[in-house]
Amino acid sequence: MVDEAEKYQNERDKILADNEGLHNTVKYLEKEYKEKSFELEYKYHNKIHKLEKENNHLYKIIDKFWNTLEKFISWISKKFAISEEDNLIRDFQKETNTFIDPEKQIKHEEREKEWELER
Repeated sequence: MVDEAEKYQNERDKILADNEGLHNTVKYLEKEYKEKSFELEYKYHNKIHKLEKENNHLYKIIDKFWNTLEKFISWISKKFAISEEDNLIRDFQKETNTFIDPEKQIKHEEREKEWELER
C-alpha cells in the first residue's frame, strides 16, 4: 500500500508540476501578447497620424495650386484680351484633351483605359 500511495503521490506531484509549467507558459504568452498588441497599436496610430499630417499638407498644396491656377487663367485672359475665361478653359481642354480639374482628368483617363480594354 505504501508503494501505491508513493506512486500515486509521485504522479500527483508530476501532474502539479506540469500544470504549474503550463500556467507559467500561459502567463508568459499573455504578457507577450499584451506587449506585442500595445506595440502594434502604437505603430498603427503613429502611422495614421503621420499619414493624416501628410494628407493635410497635400490638401494645402492643392488648394494653393487651385488659387494660383485661377489667378493665372484670369491674368492670361486679360493679358491676351480673351473675352471669357470659360472659353479659354474650354478651348484648352478640347485642344489638349486634358481637364484642368484633376478629379475630372482622373475619371477621364480611367474611362479611356476602360474603353481601350473593351476594344
